[in-house]
Amino acid sequence: METKNKTIYSLEIMKNDERKSFDYESEDEAFKAYKFLEEEYKNNIIIDKESVNSAKDIIQLSISKATVGPVRKGLTASYQPCEWFKDIYEEIILSATEYHENNK
Repeated sequence: METKNKTIYSLEIMKNDERKSFDYESEDEAFKAYKFLEEEYKNNIIIDKESVNSAKDIIQLSISKATVGPVRKGLTASYQPCEWFKDIYEEIILSATEYHENNK
């Protein structure tokens, strides 16, 4: 079986050693999901990241770009947004799941 090259964009939500990701076909789709969660939980965003002493219980939201199949030499990932939140891991996972299911 031949593997075809395909690029996917994953919305990733991480807390401590827990990680959940939601795959999207385009960067635009992943970015819309990211912006939805960012707006939904804007009151939980950690504004001053310098004041965070430990990553414990900090939720990180980001988008990653991955290539399925052989990767061309010299291929680099594009810049992706990243935001940190506090105290909302379960809520943000539920919202991300609902958003993903409703926007397939």
